[in-house]
Amino acid sequence: MFSVSCQSLKYEDAYPIQFDELSKPDGQFEKFEFEGQHLAYYDSKKENDGKVLLLLHGLGEHAGYWRVTTQALAQRHRVITVDLMGHGRSSKPAEKHFYSLKNQGEILSALLKHLSIKNVFLVGHSMGGQIAMHMALNHPDQINHLILLCPAGIEAFTAGEGQWLKDNSKPEGFESRDEGALRAHFQKYVFGKWSPEAEHHLAERVKLKKAQDFKAYTKAVVASIYAMIDEPVRNRLAQLAMPTTVIFGLSDALIPNRLLHTGGVEDILEETKKLIPKAHVIEMKGIGHMIQIEAIEDTNRILSQIVSLDKNQAP
Repeated sequence: MFSVSCQSLKYEDAYPIQFDELSKPDGQFEKFEFEGQHLAYYDSKKENDGKVLLLLHGLGEHAGYWRVTTQALAQRHRVITVDLMGHGRSSKPAEKHFYSLKNQGEILSALLKHLSIKNVFLVGHSMGGQIAMHMALNHPDQINHLILLCPAGIEAFTAGEGQWLKDNSKPEGFESRDEGALRAHFQKYVFGKWSPEAEHHLAERVKLKKAQDFKAYTKAVVASIYAMIDEPVRNRLAQLAMPTTVIFGLSDALIPNRLLHTGGVEDILEETKKLIPKAHVIEMKGIGHMIQIEAIEDTNRILSQIVSLDKNQAP
């Protein structure tokens, strides 16, 4: 097991990084202009077998969280990985409507049209999963197969719970977290298994604190949390028309929210089966919230199988 031998390192004292210096798949990022803002994305552009995957990261993350998966899948398929609005290399506008999950889906739909791509295998992790569900419901013809990893949007929140989450989500709270607090959060909630890749993402997050757009980023994160609460998708999931695969890490400590709900991942599993009865559900033992990093080989294998099989089949 990987041992955290660099506990004494002070990433806060290291040379800070800017958002355009974040890790990424091999290759250059491009910019898609939308309503005066830009969405940064990586496109492998290799036609290969003609199938395209679109990968969406989670809250506060960026395309670099998919870098290993992107490079592996791009050997056989065309892979597009985005920095969602407010994250990574993308614009961080002050206008909150840009962070609406529906609008995020509209931006992605427009990106596909811009690239003349008719349909994709849409892969969403965490918040990216909730955005993917909005996009799949509103633009079903653009989706071959919907693949959700530890998705937000399945867990239900009462009005009071939603308000509590909003009241406790402030930009200042994210800005004030020091390296010790971030490490504790990453190790307790984000990563079920610690690894050099997990350490890498922790280091990046700490070094971003002095980035030029950091305050705009924390405001975007909070606006995204509000959008996740204000735009539930649960009641529409039975309308999903395309094949759907949902993958859960059974040691996920983020979903469901442990501060508000006493149940475990098993509750979300049961909810998923009720809300999306035709979904193929995959469970990963000993894996936490960051499936694509904690179980890289299994994740890549499952995604490759889904893309390789007929769209009406599941691995």
